[in-house]
Amino acid sequence: MALYSGDHGGESEEEVTAGFFVYSKQPLLNLDGTKDSVKQVDIVPTLAAILGVPIPFQNLGILIPNCLPITNESFEIETWRLVLYHLWVNVNQVQNYIKEYSESTNTFNEDILNKFYQMYFLLKTELISVNNEEHFLHLYEDIVNFLFNLRKMCENVWIQFDSFSMTRGLLFLFTSLFFVFVITDGIPYNRLSEIFMSSFVLCSCIMLFLAAASGFVLYYFEIVDSLLSVIIFFTGIVSQMIFVILIVQNWELISLNWYDRNKKEKIPNLICRIVLAFNICGLFSNSYIIEESFVLLFLLITVILVGTAKVTLFNNMNIKCRSNLTNILKWPKLKLLLFSVCIATLVRVSMYFWRCREEQQWCFGNPHEVSNITVKIETTKIQWAIAVISLAVFVFMTKEWLRNCGNLNGYSLTVILVKFVPTVIVVCIGGYWVLKRLPSNKRQPNPFKFVEALAWLTYALTLFGIVATIIKPLCTYIIPGRNFIEEENKISILFKKIKSTLLEQQQSNEEIPIICGLGSVYSTAFIIIGIYVTLIFSLLLSDTFAPSAVIMFLTAAFILIITAVLRIEKATSQEELFDIPNILILVWIILAQYFFYAFGHQPTFPNISWEAAFIGTSGIFFSHIIQGTLIIINTFCSYILMGLLLPLLLITPFTVFIMIPSVVGKKPNDLQLISTKGEMGLIERNNLMLSSIFVLSCKYIMGHGIRMHNILSF
Repeated sequence: MALYSGDHGGESEEEVTAGFFVYSKQPLLNLDGTKDSVKQVDIVPTLAAILGVPIPFQNLGILIPNCLPITNESFEIETWRLVLYHLWVNVNQVQNYIKEYSESTNTFNEDILNKFYQMYFLLKTELISVNNEEHFLHLYEDIVNFLFNLRKMCENVWIQFDSFSMTRGLLFLFTSLFFVFVITDGIPYNRLSEIFMSSFVLCSCIMLFLAAASGFVLYYFEIVDSLLSVIIFFTGIVSQMIFVILIVQNWELISLNWYDRNKKEKIPNLICRIVLAFNICGLFSNSYIIEESFVLLFLLITVILVGTAKVTLFNNMNIKCRSNLTNILKWPKLKLLLFSVCIATLVRVSMYFWRCREEQQWCFGNPHEVSNITVKIETTKIQWAIAVISLAVFVFMTKEWLRNCGNLNGYSLTVILVKFVPTVIVVCIGGYWVLKRLPSNKRQPNPFKFVEALAWLTYALTLFGIVATIIKPLCTYIIPGRNFIEEENKISILFKKIKSTLLEQQQSNEEIPIICGLGSVYSTAFIIIGIYVTLIFSLLLSDTFAPSAVIMFLTAAFILIITAVLRIEKATSQEELFDIPNILILVWIILAQYFFYAFGHQPTFPNISWEAAFIGTSGIFFSHIIQGTLIIINTFCSYILMGLLLPLLLITPFTVFIMIPSVVGKKPNDLQLISTKGEMGLIERNNLMLSSIFVLSCKYIMGHGIRMHNILSF
């Protein structure tokens, strides 16, 4: 017999079938002749009957009588009665499942269900009157037909591929991504801010509301069957119309902007398109999906090294200078190349934390490769020490950066917390890992009090620190401060107050106050939140993969510094600093995708880190919401962290003006002026900043959206 495996891939006869061989020392039944093929689901009730165990509740298989052994003559029960018993157990199991499923959902047609219920009662009535083998054979055919038709009903409802709806959804997704890219990449930032302030946004919202209302009217008068589908369709059509109108109105600006940018950034744009094409087209290959971690590693390092080498060695040089090694190998530019080498080294080190898929039998050996994914990976003392030391070094380096920025001089709640809480969290995490390593018989009688409490303390401190940073993000300190009182917790109000105070005190010849940390006021809040989030990720990743979280944060920091310096060198005006290169956004996207693998994950269900659900939750909760949330955070922590730090792509060049003043060099007067203000230069161009953040967020989401579109298409 041939077994339909239902495997993914091709649909030819050779690809969807597999050999099925049954062997038994006892004679097997030959009830209804030899079959050419059986369904895979039919094996489950057959094995259950042979082993004498209940059939799984959700199985829709039909018993294969020819696989059952003939009963021994010493048994007084006739063979056909035993088969009938197993068949009726099969009928009851399928009937109970369909009944419970139909009561919880409205999937099946009630009239069809009632017919099946009536047929079931007829079979039950006939079952009582069966007294010989001939009558049994007749009932057997009715039972098999009943189970077959019941399964067919489920297949007709569940296995539906609405090609029209799928194509329509993919088309809407593609056109939305395309139009959003044209708008965000082509329309200049100053024009975008004007669009946001105009009535165009309000008119668009009204049009979408009218589209949704039209769908509701059609559903109310029973012209359409599905309210949700018609609303999505109408709003999708209107959304595309809005995008087209916006593009047509600004097409001249879009074309001129693209023409100017293509002349300035021809090589980076070419590299960006090639890398994006490789990243997208590879999704249509099974081999690429299995080996995606290697490909992402290659693309990430290639973009970083090639981009840095191109800008540092050959940008803004004429042909004569290219032959002059003394001009090329300048120390400031060599430092950028060394930074790039550091990034490449960190990324390569993260390969140590990869975990192999089951298909990767050729995968290199590493301490995290196990034959059975369900086996808990135990760490050695050296690995534990490396994890704790890496967290300690991470906290020290980030706090030193904030201290050098002048953001740890005050006494606000946020500053006090970031001074001490990250260190306490590292101690709690290290203690939790140590106590978890101890054998259960050596722990205290109440392990939750000493082990789980450390995890909960980490959760509480992290959450408290993040909430405090969001509520009061300013980490500034006023010296001397007697004539300046910081009353509002908003950067814009603080900036206006500084300007008015400086004017008043200059006119009255009073002492001008010194404000510490004002030049890095924006980036500090994101860095502090990044510290807390990285520490909580380290706890959920366990001491095995925690160093990889630190590597990711440091890699992102190095990339931000390098790209900020390069953008400052190329900039000729303030407006160019607000224009974030597409290749930088692409690197940020690939960084999130790559570290999904560097955190020990794989896009397969067996590789999900289920143990994250039990960190601090053992034996406490009856609901699975918290456990599920911990698993989701553990799985997608790289995407979460890179999304939280995304605004730093815009902010970092203004931070570098304060932290590395030498990068300014001989720049135009407007850049010389903004270099003395640091991140306060952002608030002076508030509309431009908001437009840039909007475009940055759209392009970042769009990058992941393109990947999702191709996965769905595949």
